Amino acid sequence: MRLLLIEPGPHGGLLHYLAQLGDALAERGHTVELLTARDNELVGRSSRARMRAELPRTVEGTQSPPPGLAYRRRQARVALQLARCWGRILFEARTGRHDALITGADIGMVPTAAAALALTAIPGRPPLVRIAHNLRAYNRWGGEELFRASPLLDLVLKRAVQRFDLTLLPGERAREEYQARWPRSRIAVVPHGDERLFAEEPPPPAEEERILFFGEWRKVKGLPVLMDAFDELLERRPGVRLTIAGTPIATDGNPDAVRRWAAERGDSVEVIDRYVPIDEVADIFARARVVATPYLTGAQSGIVALAMTMARAVVTSDVGELGRVVGDRVGGRVVAPGDSHELAAALEEVVSNRELATRYGAENRRTASGSSSWEHAAERLEGALTSLLSDLD
Repeated sequence: MRLLLIEPGPHGGLLHYLAQLGDALAERGHTVELLTARDNELVGRSSRARMRAELPRTVEGTQSPPPGLAYRRRQARVALQLARCWGRILFEARTGRHDALITGADIGMVPTAAAALALTAIPGRPPLVRIAHNLRAYNRWGGEELFRASPLLDLVLKRAVQRFDLTLLPGERAREEYQARWPRSRIAVVPHGDERLFAEEPPPPAEEERILFFGEWRKVKGLPVLMDAFDELLERRPGVRLTIAGTPIATDGNPDAVRRWAAERGDSVEVIDRYVPIDEVADIFARARVVATPYLTGAQSGIVALAMTMARAVVTSDVGELGRVVGDRVGGRVVAPGDSHELAAALEEVVSNRELATRYGAENRRTASGSSSWEHAAERLEGALTSLLSDLD
C-alpha cells in the first residue's frame, strides 16, 4: 500500500506516534510518507518512512506565553499558519498518489474541525483514516470544565468525524464510548505502540524514592490531585521526591500555583517547566522509580507507553485504556480518578519498595516489547486497511 501519514505538529507525542507507526508500516513493506512540519524535532532522524517536512509550522515554540496581548498575537499568527498548513494538506489529498491518508491531527477546535470536514469533502480523494487520540474535545481555555461546550464545534465535529472512512481507537473501552457518541463510524482497534524513539534500552532501576509526572500541564491530567497526594505521602515519608517535567499551559490551568507549591516544599519537589527534548527524556526517567499519570479523563497516554518502554512502574488513574494497559498489581497500581488519598496510598506502596517497583517495571517492558509494540500496532492497522480498501473497491 502507498500510505501518506499527516501530522502538522512540529514536536510532541502526536508526531512521535505517527513517526513510529510509519516506520513500523514501512518495515512491513508498505510505501510510507510522513508529511509534517518544517524543522520539526525529528528532522535528520534515520527512519524507514520517508519524511516530508513541508508543512508550515502551526506552533511557534515549546513554551506557553502569558495570557493577554502576547497570547492573542500568537493566536493570530497560529491561525494564519493553520490556514496555510491545512490548505497544503487539502491540496495533497487531491493528488491521488496514495491508497490511504492517515492523520492523528488534533481537530478539537473549530478551525481544525472545519479543515477536517473540508478534507472529507474532496471529490475523488483517497480513503481517510483518523487516529482518535481524544474521544471528545477538551476545554483548553479557562474554567474547571474538562470538555469544551461549544454547539458550533459539536456540529462541525459531528459532520467531520463520521465522514472519515476509518477511525482508529486504542482499545475496547474507547470503542464502546466512541460508538455511543458517533454510531455511524467505522472503527478499528489499534493499540498505542512503545516509545523506543527515546531509548532502545531502558535505564537501570532507580535508587531514589522519586515519583515522576511528565508531559504538558493540562487540567485533564490531574496534576493538582497528584500535588494533594504527594503532600499526604510526604508527611509519612519525608525522603520521597517528586519531579514535575513538561510544558506549562497558561490557558489550561494555573502554572504559577504549581511553581509556588513546589517552591514551598524545597528540594522535595523538582520542577522542569519547559518542553523536554528527546535527548533529555531518558535521564529524567532514569531517576524515577515510579511514573504517575493521575489523569481525570483520556483515552490513552503516550506517557504510559513511554514509562513502560523505560521499564518504570506506573501508578495511573482508571480512565480510558490506561488501567487495562498497566494492569493493577501487574505493571503498577490503578486507582480511581480524582481520589488523592487512594493515589497517595498506591504511590507509597510502589515508591517505597524498590524490588516491587523493579518487578512492575520489568513487566511493563515486556508488554511494551510484545502486545504494545509498534510491530503489533502496524499489523493490526494493516489488517484494518486491507479490509477497508477491499470494501471500497
